[in-house]
Amino acid sequence: MAVCELCGSEGVSTNRGIVSNVTVEVCSRCTESMGIELHKSPFEKNQSTLRKPLPKTRIQSEKSELSTDFHIRLRKARDSKGWSQKELARKMNVRVNLIQKAESGTRPTDDLITKLEKVLNVKLKEDSDTVHDTMISRTSSRGLTIADALDDFLQGESDG
Repeated sequence: MAVCELCGSEGVSTNRGIVSNVTVEVCSRCTESMGIELHKSPFEKNQSTLRKPLPKTRIQSEKSELSTDFHIRLRKARDSKGWSQKELARKMNVRVNLIQKAESGTRPTDDLITKLEKVLNVKLKEDSDTVHDTMISRTSSRGLTIADALDDFLQGESDG
């Protein structure tokens, strides 16, 4: 129980309300009689969602994936055009080290993959035959923390 910052009532239940762009503690009587908008912080969790466990959701995705030999395809396509890595980078308006990394097998960004496919007229992605299933379940009302994720990761390493 608190004090209403508008009417001064003591020992009443208060909520945060917005009055003249200022957040104040107001009682329900002031909220109703003055039509005060309640403050909703983006950082506070909705109490109703804390009581209900979220349902398990299954996400399925079928996408094209970067080919395992993308770097070989990339190098062959560039060589077939007779371009150096520097020339390709200039034509694409990207840094040479991005081309070098991609040709050495480091996965490029999706944007760079799209540009490379277009400029070199090569297919670096292939349709995935596998379906990836992910089970999402949140039983705790506090959500997943970094420590939880680390524990899950470390458990996975010790299991495998």
